[in-house]
Amino acid sequence: MRSAGEATRDRILAAAKDEFARYGLAGARINRIAADARASKDRLYAYFASKEELFTAVTAEWTVETTAETALRGDDLPGYAGRLFDNYVAHPENARLQQWADLEMPDIMSENDIRSNTLQPKIAEIRKGQADGHIDPGWNPAELLFVVTDLARTLALPRGNGATSKVSRSVSQRRETAVEAVRRLIAA
Repeated sequence: MRSAGEATRDRILAAAKDEFARYGLAGARINRIAADARASKDRLYAYFASKEELFTAVTAEWTVETTAETALRGDDLPGYAGRLFDNYVAHPENARLQQWADLEMPDIMSENDIRSNTLQPKIAEIRKGQADGHIDPGWNPAELLFVVTDLARTLALPRGNGATSKVSRSVSQRRETAVEAVRRLIAA
């Protein structure tokens, strides 16, 4: 059974995830997060010393969850693109959080960035896939990972303007586009 403190912390993280997905780090407001979490600002600050620390905690949580759910393997990078696409469709807030993190925390490869800790094993898998002949070795593994991630995210997010809605394809067609694009990208 969870303690009341754990429940409060979980509510704060859930409210913060929604707030950060909607407004990013700069636009998010602690007052809204606390109100949505049914917690006082004092309680929020008891768990997280700053808005930046809260953003880091939210980033760590979705990064670890998404990594576990999508499992990049060097012998199946197109499959990873499909799983990542599916995750973004099921959890569009994760895609938006990633966009905000990319904009507001661009130094992704610093040792202090939680995203770096989850990226390193993925980059190692891409290198293994290159060594085993599954992925064109001409690619920089980190850059290829960013291309695959951005491709899956871009195709998974719905488009809202009239020009693209007339040519929009179904979710399954967009998923297949993502998978096939990665398949073609990595062909040796």
